[in-house]
Amino acid sequence: MIRTTTSTMANLARRQLCCPYFSGINSSILPHSAPSSSTSISKTPTHNNNLITTRDMTILSKESKAEFKNQNYSSRMAKKGQPVSPHVTIYSFPVCALSSITTRVTGCALSFGSAGLGLVEIVGGNGAALQLMSNIGSSELFGVAAVAKLSVAFPFVYHYLGGLRHLVWDNSPDMLTNVGVEKASYILVGTSVLVSGVAAVL
Repeated sequence: MIRTTTSTMANLARRQLCCPYFSGINSSILPHSAPSSSTSISKTPTHNNNLITTRDMTILSKESKAEFKNQNYSSRMAKKGQPVSPHVTIYSFPVCALSSITTRVTGCALSFGSAGLGLVEIVGGNGAALQLMSNIGSSELFGVAAVAKLSVAFPFVYHYLGGLRHLVWDNSPDMLTNVGVEKASYILVGTSVLVSGVAAVL
């Protein structure tokens, strides 16, 4: 015979209710104590059928497992008739978010453009990139030269000014207010369009 406290017995009863495997627990692992409010239990484990609940196992066949893997999240939700999380296309972004996204987009455009010119120079030989840009700039087709200049000027000007804006914000975090950020975003977009537009017609 061993002695255990009433609180320990209550914990054991709750565990038996949650998991049937605790019903066969060896009482020898229970802590030994001898307070006045104690209860004696036998070393032999007792099973209370009222506390043990069972349920059938769910068996997943290989075919259903493969079918589940082939379905993506959207198709599974559509099959169940459940809604999926809304895509970013339905959101109305504030101007500060759009200006920040444009800074990253223009950075990627500059990177790919520089890589493209480098590839032309490597493949075409020395002076190939310069010759290509000269041919585009002197094209007689209407608007080709202006569009080409604008496609280079706008990403460069916008990304440069956007970098300066973030540099100022990093050193003066007190300027990061809702009104200040929105105003700075409009100034960034307007200045970039103006400067790149002037560069495109020169």
